Amino acid sequence: MINPAQITSSDLNKALHDLEDHYIDEIEDILISTLMEKKSVQLHGDIDEVLEFAGRTNYKLLLRRPHKNVWSVSFKDFRESVRKVLRRGPEKVLDRENNSGSKKENLDLPTHLLLHVIPENEYQSRSFVGNKVVHSKWGIGEILSISESGNVKVEFNGRHVVLKPNFIELQTD
Repeated sequence: MINPAQITSSDLNKALHDLEDHYIDEIEDILISTLMEKKSVQLHGDIDEVLEFAGRTNYKLLLRRPHKNVWSVSFKDFRESVRKVLRRGPEKVLDRENNSGSKKENLDLPTHLLLHVIPENEYQSRSFVGNKVVHSKWGIGEILSISESGNVKVEFNGRHVVLKPNFIELQTD
């Protein structure tokens, strides 16, 4: 959930447009600095799950799992995956067992492992999921997710509603 003090406008479209790309850049910077600093990262605290940084080009991150695989993940794919995490919520996207849905929505293994290099709280503090919104008819609700098409799933007193962003306003206080 984004701290309401950081939100500059109650207009969800404007706030999403202003903050989302900025937050994706921040997460990309955190990832690259972590990989360059540590060179290898243990995932999930498991000794057998190690992701090594093998290099970087202008377009891709090169990764390897010792004695298993070598991958390249494009920055475009990584950025789109981060966008998906910020819009759907980290617990929905990062939990591979519960990552249900169409094949298009599921992440490939290298991208999924790469997203786990960054602590979950970094995603949570940059995600609109959990922020409060106000609707003229239903009152105050909480954002559950934002679809790729921009529709917002909101919970109002136990009722789940999917709305266009221009029908709700972010609660900024």
